[in-house]
Amino acid sequence: EQLRRIVVGYPLVLKMKEANLMSAVEFFANALWYDVDGGDDVDCSHTSISYDLQEDYKKRLAAFLCESPQLLEYNVEKRLKPRLERLRIAKEKEAKEVGSAAAEAEGVDEEMLRSIATLTESRFETWLLQIINGTPKSDGDNNEAATQLVPPQPQRQPNNNPSAYVILSNLQSGGNIGNIVRSASIFECEECIVVGQKRYRMTGDHGSRLDLPQRHMWSHADVREYLDEKRVRIYGIEIMENASPIMQYDRETGVVKFPFEAECEGGWSGSAFIFGNEGQGLSTKQREICDEFLFIPQNRGGSGGSEDNFAGRDKVGSASMNVACAAAVVLQAYSMWAGYSEARFEGEKFLS
Repeated sequence: EQLRRIVVGYPLVLKMKEANLMSAVEFFANALWYDVDGGDDVDCSHTSISYDLQEDYKKRLAAFLCESPQLLEYNVEKRLKPRLERLRIAKEKEAKEVGSAAAEAEGVDEEMLRSIATLTESRFETWLLQIINGTPKSDGDNNEAATQLVPPQPQRQPNNNPSAYVILSNLQSGGNIGNIVRSASIFECEECIVVGQKRYRMTGDHGSRLDLPQRHMWSHADVREYLDEKRVRIYGIEIMENASPIMQYDRETGVVKFPFEAECEGGWSGSAFIFGNEGQGLSTKQREICDEFLFIPQNRGGSGGSEDNFAGRDKVGSASMNVACAAAVVLQAYSMWAGYSEARFEGEKFLS
């Protein structure tokens, strides 16, 4: 059952090289054992360790890997070990400033390991600084001191802003899926709803899968019911006659118009966006759950248009945009209309 949960939670574990997989498991095992032992790294199979302690440790490690199997993908030597070492140095420094031997012996817990693995470099630096610059606490403030070591959580939209969701179904490319999830995280979507099979290939998300909450549902009808309860309007992204453009700009007035005003008029609390298959577009079942359809206007098309336009010519141009690119355009337009705050940036990167 534990192996099943790990494989279902992270199918790519089946393609990992054995050496890399065992290295990752060993890293998390040693890190958690340090927390159990409260001191130097030791061999957790040593006979001098009590049987009960070993069993509790094994259960804890198994529960951690079952809950967060995606962490196995991170590089041990280049990412995990250096970050863990920096965290231990920071905790030792904090302990010396506080003057607590107990704090110095304290190890790392599961939440800290998730932060070590998943936080972007800028978020990790911020989190580490919180530990290094932590102020001494009195005995009565132990809970508050512990809270300082919890990494900052992803900030979602305020309640007074419309929420956004993406619905993933009937897509073939793991690269497209990964990049849609990446855009959904960047443009502050509330959830990514996956329809149908739980196991799917994902590449190119750059850790966004661990930042964006995901929800699985077996059918499109279930998605429709779930979003209806939340008063969320579903938009299908497709090139079709009755679809509205994602945005319109009036050059004379300088006004940009978006097609989301129905949310304000109908008491809707947000929008969900569903994207068609790379080759066939939106399926019948996908279209059936949509309240409205949107498209992204193009300035040039491809050979899928009128035959007269391409007489005597081979296939040229592109009749439609890549689905992951389309998702980025749609989500950016919606975040602009919804009034989400812009992330601050430093150098050439946006920060959390």
